[in-house]
Amino acid sequence: MLAAPLYAHGDKVIPQVADGATADGQVFRTKFDITNLGPEPATRITKVKVLFFRQNGSPWTIATNQGTTSQINLDLGAFQTIRIETLGSGSLTVGYAVVQNLENTTIFAEDYDVAITAYYEVRKGNVATETLSVPLGQPTVAWVFPAETDLSRELLTGFAIVNLANTTNTVTLRLYSATTPTSGNASDRGTTTLVLNANEQRARFLNEAGLFPGETNFRGMLLGTSEKPVSILALLQTPSTPPDKQYATLVPAYADALRRNTAMYLRQGLPLDADIPVSDYFGNRDDTAPWDLLYETVSTTSRRLAPKSGATLAVIGQRSDSQFDDDVNITYLQGLPYTSNNLDLSDGSANLQSGFTFGVKTGLGRYVKIRIREVITRGTERDLALEIYVYK
Repeated sequence: MLAAPLYAHGDKVIPQVADGATADGQVFRTKFDITNLGPEPATRITKVKVLFFRQNGSPWTIATNQGTTSQINLDLGAFQTIRIETLGSGSLTVGYAVVQNLENTTIFAEDYDVAITAYYEVRKGNVATETLSVPLGQPTVAWVFPAETDLSRELLTGFAIVNLANTTNTVTLRLYSATTPTSGNASDRGTTTLVLNANEQRARFLNEAGLFPGETNFRGMLLGTSEKPVSILALLQTPSTPPDKQYATLVPAYADALRRNTAMYLRQGLPLDADIPVSDYFGNRDDTAPWDLLYETVSTTSRRLAPKSGATLAVIGQRSDSQFDDDVNITYLQGLPYTSNNLDLSDGSANLQSGFTFGVKTGLGRYVKIRIREVITRGTERDLALEIYVYK
């Protein structure tokens, strides 16, 4: 059974929002800068909505510089940026926020997307004592983050997790301790589970009851999996002088985003970003996206793959399934002579054949092996079914 996330493509989750004062006088405020990424045409407006939620998933009415509300509607012009700040009123409360894209249909999704920067500001009196970045959490069902605990030093690892499903969601957490030497396997320190209610957010430290209270001096990693999508944020609490606490966010690795192999259809005339890899179905090849290749039409019988954005190509030639899988590896790719020359795919070319293989060194420095699985005739055009493996 496939579980789909609650949030649509283009919606973004800030896994934890903090607002209000602690008993020792620290005041937390969360600040958001939201920027419209769509510059063309200049009159385009991107419509988004910022929604605040309490930990139980209910709407959170919060005092901000844009009013006291549980949701803020925004119309952003080309390259516009708006600042939203919570005001730090009342006792410390935590929850989460969703920036929802209100554009129902679009040809080029990047024209209606926004960039978001979020961070906490911690103040004592009139002095800001700390700012802490809050990374956006992408939907995931498998993730890893580093973990460290030393109770004697008040060194603790915590996390905030948001259930992105409208139903209960079982989360499994498995702790691995680093060992010496590092060439050996990590030590499995046990497994625990959490059951999150629909749309619930929780913020916990790993040493709390119900998680891993026995791990009082620990360094290693936590592997998490969930039945349905979640958004995750991890942080490290450290003591400071005078007796306060400081925090550093820990960036999770999304295990479900590590797939490197795929098959895809590249239509003549369209671009290819080999790092992801993805093509643009609507042929938006003239935008600022870092395309690596453009499948160009020269004439009714002549066509080519043209490197773009610093990418280079190397011809490998005909390879069977097993040769492509086993022999064309990262060492082989690194040893090839790459150039910025176009790759000819004209009628009659030996390159325009099933099994033809070539290497790409992308503008970001990744190595990619690509094999033509099938050539599809569409009038005078020749589309390509490709097998792709990205080393990243």
